[in-house]
Amino acid sequence: RLGAMVTTGHNPGIWKQQNKSHKHGRHRSKSQIDGTNKGRVEATRMRRKHRKELQKVDRRHRLQQIRSQKREQVLLKKRNVGVGGSPPHLVLLVPLHKSVDTSAFSDFMKLIGTSDDCAPVEAPLTSAGFTMNVGRLKHRFQIFQPGSVCLHDVADCARVADAVVFLVSAEKEAIDETGFDILSCLLAQGISSHGAWVLRGVLFVKLFSSVLKESSNVWNNMLGRVKLLQVDTESEAFNMLRMVAGMKRKGPGMLDQRSYILVEKMEFQCGVEDDRGVLKVTGHIRGSVLDVNRLVHLPGWGDYQVKQVDTIVDPSLCNVQKISKVGASGDEVFGFHATWSSMSCDLEEETIFSDPSRIQDLVLEADPNPMEGEQTWPTEEEIMEAEEEQADAMKQSRKVKKKVPRGTSEYQAAWILDSDEDWREGSSEEEEEEMQSPPHDGGSQVSTQMDDDDHMTIPESEIDESLSQYDDTMDEDDLARFREERNNELFPDEVDTPADTPARTRFQRYRGLKSFRTSPWDPKENLPSDYARIFQFQSFDRTRKRLRNQEVDDATCVGKYVTIHLMNVPKVFVTSHRASSPLTLFAMYPHEQKLSVLHFTLKQHGEHSIRNKDKLLFQCGFRRFRSKVILSQHTSGSKHKVERYFPKTGIVVATVYAPIMFPPANVLVYKEREGDALLVATGSLYKIDPDRIITKRIVLSGHPFRINKRAATVRYMFFNRDDINWFKPVELRTKYGRRGHIKEPIGTHGHMKCFFDSQLTSQDTVLMTLYKRVFPKWSI
Repeated sequence: RLGAMVTTGHNPGIWKQQNKSHKHGRHRSKSQIDGTNKGRVEATRMRRKHRKELQKVDRRHRLQQIRSQKREQVLLKKRNVGVGGSPPHLVLLVPLHKSVDTSAFSDFMKLIGTSDDCAPVEAPLTSAGFTMNVGRLKHRFQIFQPGSVCLHDVADCARVADAVVFLVSAEKEAIDETGFDILSCLLAQGISSHGAWVLRGVLFVKLFSSVLKESSNVWNNMLGRVKLLQVDTESEAFNMLRMVAGMKRKGPGMLDQRSYILVEKMEFQCGVEDDRGVLKVTGHIRGSVLDVNRLVHLPGWGDYQVKQVDTIVDPSLCNVQKISKVGASGDEVFGFHATWSSMSCDLEEETIFSDPSRIQDLVLEADPNPMEGEQTWPTEEEIMEAEEEQADAMKQSRKVKKKVPRGTSEYQAAWILDSDEDWREGSSEEEEEEMQSPPHDGGSQVSTQMDDDDHMTIPESEIDESLSQYDDTMDEDDLARFREERNNELFPDEVDTPADTPARTRFQRYRGLKSFRTSPWDPKENLPSDYARIFQFQSFDRTRKRLRNQEVDDATCVGKYVTIHLMNVPKVFVTSHRASSPLTLFAMYPHEQKLSVLHFTLKQHGEHSIRNKDKLLFQCGFRRFRSKVILSQHTSGSKHKVERYFPKTGIVVATVYAPIMFPPANVLVYKEREGDALLVATGSLYKIDPDRIITKRIVLSGHPFRINKRAATVRYMFFNRDDINWFKPVELRTKYGRRGHIKEPIGTHGHMKCFFDSQLTSQDTVLMTLYKRVFPKWSI
């Protein structure tokens, strides 16, 4: 029906015609639109791709600006050494031959300053050398030399020097044995710019040329492309200083991150009856700013607190003026004239005192509480739970019963195999002969007459050891022969099981691991009592980054000439210190006076026999200490195996108890012998982590003397039944890659039944690997 139909309206599409609206003449003109906008211009929408490209260009420009700023800061810091009011350029003279007279060379260098109308200023300490200003170079040098050829004195001087000048001999042997040791030590420690010069003396020209060529070859093999020059005249000495001033400086990384001082003057004040007093040391601050509330370290003497820092006038500060003179020919000649300006300097002296509430303490060890490790008496609930667990264990330990002939003793029953096992007594040829031979009638009758009444059940757990009659007298010759052959195979970590001591007592601290790489090991388990005396960081890397970026309030700027007052310095320090030995001072970060577990990555220098737990002398950065070392492999993972001896090649990790040091820091290891220190290893500070697990591995070996497919009887690994039951859960392996486990002990003299994943061979050896965690020895 038409009335019931619902009609729908028409929906126009997008193509419907739209007519223009009527122009009524009241539209705005362009001037009206400009007046409404008031100068505002419609922002054009930028394409996303174009906007991204502009952002990328801006980021690139920003990175270039940051790099250029950092480069300029580094170059400015290097160029300011010895220029203007900055500290003088430290130049160390190191002789590499016993015939080289360093003092005579220093006196010869003073003539250059005298020729420039600038008399050198002597430092109060002989080890600090003298300060000399060269007007023609507009540069100020402080030339000094080590007090002796001892490796420690030379290393301490080279650590703070801006340039090292090696003096070699013009004789047939340019560098002697001591010189090679000094050069190796400095190269391992890291030195700044260096060069080599030869003192010719009275040698003839032809002989000197040949010696110079041979010395250059030896020198280039150790330091690379370094030119060997001679110094005999004043002009050659001046050229040496000019080359030293323009050398590229590249010193140890630790010097840029902490302040240090080469002591030029020292004064000690204390009472007549006092053992400690105040030590005043004077010098230029180098490296970084000095915080008066932080500790400082004197190499070889320990850590001290700072009482105050006095900024004083530099006595060797000079002004270089350009002057003109009339020469002999009447021409005007320009030159430079240097005058000392310490009296006319406008620098104001100031004093910064340490804050008693903010100054760092000298705590070396933590104060352990002996009651923290004590256990309380178990409660009644814990006792009841232990009794229930023991009762459940007794129920689960059911007696294993076997069917054996009547009259069999308990000991003989232990040797009878199950029905599904077939043991092989002899070779395969003998078994084939037995299978091919016809059975005897008597044997068949005996086998058919046996019935169930002739058998009895004997519990395996009730074996009487007194009835043992097997291996009453062991063959000692076979055992010694077997051990001798095994030792010739050079298997590492293999030890002999003691025959007079139970293995469960001798190796009670060892454990077996399913996988050395993936098996868990709790780093907080069974820690020694010495771990209560050390400190540990929650996050060492985060702490190091925070301390380096920390701003210092009461700080003295770099380049200032200051006098530092050290508190509680022992009087024996002044009485035993030699004036010819150098004295340096280094500022410390917070927590660097506390003890922890330090790990070093070392590489042997030469060929030396270093055993684990040997006491060695370590030079870590500016700190020197003795400690017993634990050597371990440098591998990835959570567990690391102990090295019994220092390997001749490769890198090893050395672990010691020592004061905390923030990396980077180079490490030198010495072995003291008859009063001399011999460099045996070099490396760097790896990390500080008491939770690093170092495990000692031992391997117990046994010999299979009965083999039946996957089963075997093994002997010589243990010598009593209880030891086998103790180490029963540990997995076994063989030298040919088989894996297995102990099923049960056999007899009372260490024989055991084992099962493996495949059949063994008669020449194979059964091994059991055990591990225990080791810790460094406390020798602080």
